Amino acid sequence: MKRWLAMTAGLLIWAAHFLGLYLLASAADVWSSTEAAAGRWVGLGFSLLCLALIAVAAVVIARRPIPDGPGSWERRVALTGAFVAAVGVTWQTAPLAF
Repeated sequence: MKRWLAMTAGLLIWAAHFLGLYLLASAADVWSSTEAAAGRWVGLGFSLLCLALIAVAAVVIARRPIPDGPGSWERRVALTGAFVAAVGVTWQTAPLAF
């Protein structure tokens, strides 16, 4: 289970980011205007936190010794997933700028 968590860490953070931004946008829609600057700043801060967590996960995985056999494949999958997650978080955060 620990190996699966390491392989999907970035993707799980991306999923949490998606859910978090959805909840923040819904709360902003109910309690204030969706154009309110405060909601955008909170969303941006949350996105930066998620990007930092993805970076930390990628660095931790990259600093591990390169194992032989299937461990090498798992490491590549984990780093690729972290990269895809970072692109996804950035893409989902872009609408907050407009």
